[in-house]
Amino acid sequence: MAHQIECGKYTIERIPYAEEQQELVTEDVFIARIAPLQTSHILQFAGKSLPKLDGIEHVKRVKRDTRADNTNGLLVVLCQCKYLDRSQLDAVIQDTEWADLEILVVKVPSNPPYTSAQFEQWSQVWPVTYRPPLKLKKPEFSSDEREYIEMCLQTAMQLKSKTADTENRANAVVMGKLQTRKIVAQAADTTLESCHPLRHAIMNCIALVADREVARLTAEPVDDDNTVPMKRPHEPCNDQDVGGYLCEGLDVFAVKEPCVMCTMALVHSRIGRLFFVEQSHNGGISRYAMHSHKALNHNFTAFICHLS
Repeated sequence: MAHQIECGKYTIERIPYAEEQQELVTEDVFIARIAPLQTSHILQFAGKSLPKLDGIEHVKRVKRDTRADNTNGLLVVLCQCKYLDRSQLDAVIQDTEWADLEILVVKVPSNPPYTSAQFEQWSQVWPVTYRPPLKLKKPEFSSDEREYIEMCLQTAMQLKSKTADTENRANAVVMGKLQTRKIVAQAADTTLESCHPLRHAIMNCIALVADREVARLTAEPVDDDNTVPMKRPHEPCNDQDVGGYLCEGLDVFAVKEPCVMCTMALVHSRIGRLFFVEQSHNGGISRYAMHSHKALNHNFTAFICHLS
């Protein structure tokens, strides 16, 4: 059962990352039966004469041979079959001390395990290494943070109730800053009023943050806790002229799960966390897991918030 956190009227549950839901995928490798004293020598030979392991660095190179008549023997991974066929392998090892090796083809996990359950399952196929990702740590919210989350969600719900219904697509979004427990911006869907198909709530909210940043950078410096944090520049320059990514590190609270377009906008804006109440089967999170997609250059944590 997924870890759940009570925040007033809401029960919050982290949405799994794509890697947490991946199935076991295997690929073929050549292995050889060897004696323990041969281990370092054959690994040196493989490193110099055979294709290097590519993308399966999580696979342990050596394991104990469980065959009943060879309890003291070892099995060593030589190379991946997709880079060398058996005839090519035989040609490499002929006329060497390894020419008489017993060579087999076995399957190993293609991807590294992301969860402890995957690690246990995949290790049954072939031993693999496992380092629990830090972002899999169960989220813990302080009492102040829970009040802040509930307040932002309630504000979004109230804003949505005042919004014209665009064929049941009405949405409302609040952006908050965890450090100050304050709302930075809020906006609703205005596609109906503006007759503009891109005026989604999240796009409108990001635009408000952008306008705020423009006003901040063109005005006299002010002490404002709600200002979006600025990214440190690579080269020395005037901090008043350089800003960070829009919405960097901010929390986003939406009534409805963002569409693909809005989710990508959140990725580009470098948000910290996303909370939403109503799930969508075609959403950027539920369908495409864009909050944790490897091909994207930013990931964030997403939560679904169930009304208690």
